Amino acid sequence: MRIYYIFSIRDEVYELYKDYPRALYNIFLEIYEMNKKELDYGLTLFQQLTLPINKNELDRKIYQDLKDKMRYAQNRDEHIINNLYSEEISIMKIKNTHIVINTIQSYTEFFELLNKYKSFLFACDFQNDDYFFLSRIKTLV
Repeated sequence: MRIYYIFSIRDEVYELYKDYPRALYNIFLEIYEMNKKELDYGLTLFQQLTLPINKNELDRKIYQDLKDKMRYAQNRDEHIINNLYSEEISIMKIKNTHIVINTIQSYTEFFELLNKYKSFLFACDFQNDDYFFLSRIKTLV
């Protein structure tokens, strides 16, 4: 099981870290592992790196794109892909600060779809020490 946290990165942060994604990942990892005493600092740092996500708009766009596909379902705030042909099962939740994708594979169809709607998205899988900009995913597939 893979859990990807996807963040909308500020333009200036992207320009600074586009060639050094490991450094950006390390900052997010530090925020992810912070204890409650450091919460204010972590929130300030997080807000300096990221842009808010328009949850309602992105939910609507994804639903419109996938609603007629047999492999897609929506359950409240969860978008679900269950593709028997590619053996993909992925669940995506969009929040105002980030997106969470649970999937059984290293790649999910959601990556390409999200990349279509938002620039400078950065994915982190903290459990597997994996990270990448979605805009560069085409070189990985």
